[in-house]
Amino acid sequence: MRPEPDELAALHTLEAAALAAWPALETRDLGPWQLRFAHGYTKRANSANATRAVDGICPAEIDAAEAFYAARQQPTIFRLASFCTSPGTDDALATRGYRFADLSLVMALPLAAGQPAIAMPECLPDAAQWLPVFEAVSGAHGGAQATHLAMLQAILGRCAWGVLRNAAGEPVSCGLAVVHGQSLGLFDIATRADQRGQGLATRLCQALLAWGHAQACDTAYLQVTGGNLGAIRVYERLGFRRRYHYWYRVGPRA
Repeated sequence: MRPEPDELAALHTLEAAALAAWPALETRDLGPWQLRFAHGYTKRANSANATRAVDGICPAEIDAAEAFYAARQQPTIFRLASFCTSPGTDDALATRGYRFADLSLVMALPLAAGQPAIAMPECLPDAAQWLPVFEAVSGAHGGAQATHLAMLQAILGRCAWGVLRNAAGEPVSCGLAVVHGQSLGLFDIATRADQRGQGLATRLCQALLAWGHAQACDTAYLQVTGGNLGAIRVYERLGFRRRYHYWYRVGPRA
């Protein structure tokens, strides 16, 4: 069942904010689809995303998407949001051999007028200084640092590059908040593996939410893999609730 018009408009606003806040390095419009490419770093930035309601997909559209990604030596991936892509779209991709992957939730929280004013533990000035902290906290080392940095530097909205340190000055939790319109997106929330379960991510998120409220945002949102139950519990305790979900269809030649 498709949401009512007001709810549908609100979901499209969240979706547009999330796409803007996590930019690809190259985009191309293909009918209702936006083809996004960022050298393979994250499926969100390297997939075809519907920018309006899609009742189906034709073979020519799939062929064109496959040609786009083949030219960039990347697998063809479609990201399907529950509120704007039909079962017929999913069926057509499955019939072409596209496999299901990574069911994820988009959760949102209204930022009320009484949002507590919580000071940011530490806010770094830019992506270049924040990214090494994220890598140290998350353990996400590899060959994608340059692409990740380029994507972070391509963000157009105001950002808070949050860091929480322990008594020894070591970073133990970090996260990014991005403003787009009146929406606040939380991204790359991470806590060092040996420091989890102490409420550090909660404390950091509360500070990021307070910062977003001070930027005149009225809604906060985040995206989380459906199987990450620990993170979902943290976000639900903060007041986030599921608004919609999405999943990927990954091409057979991936």
